[in-house]
Amino acid sequence: MATDNIEEVDKLIVDGIQFTSETDAQKAVLDASKVKLLKSRININKVGDVKAVYEKAIENKIFKTPVGWMFLMDLRNRLLSAGMSEDDVLPLPMEVSFTRHSALENLNVKQRIKPEKNNAQFKIIFPIVLNVFLILLVVLMFVINLNSESDNILNYKSNVTNRYASWEQDLKEREKKVREAEKRLGIQDTSSYYDDTSDN
Repeated sequence: MATDNIEEVDKLIVDGIQFTSETDAQKAVLDASKVKLLKSRININKVGDVKAVYEKAIENKIFKTPVGWMFLMDLRNRLLSAGMSEDDVLPLPMEVSFTRHSALENLNVKQRIKPEKNNAQFKIIFPIVLNVFLILLVVLMFVINLNSESDNILNYKSNVTNRYASWEQDLKEREKKVREAEKRLGIQDTSSYYDDTSDN
């Protein structure tokens, strides 16, 4: 177990710097290979070459870890020791914050304290509004069911009664017209349509 932990820690160390994650350590390995390549290609004794590499590396942001930043700091120190002034050498930009900031630290006291009053009012008002909406929805459903022409449990009796009443009215009107036609034609029949149905 202890050897596993030592091996894991060794994976996180690059050029004497121990990183907190493998991803950061891999970026440091990449920076170390860039440093090695640049050291092999530039002439450290020529101030112009050193300045060009230093400025190009800062401009293109080629280094992402302290391994690369230490190389840039070394180049900067060489430029300063070669007689260049601080104003002539670009400062080494740090795009990483080394201080932990909480979002709450940037807020004033009033912004940090959340009033419970509004939340409590919402918890009281929301159920009331929801209940009123649901009651209106149920009432609307009953109104639609009562006024609909299709049969349902609410209007079944009235729809059937109305339907039979209209059929009875139609039959009586037809019977009356048939009787009138029979009188004109001289046909006399004393039975009615209802007599035949009562026998069955």
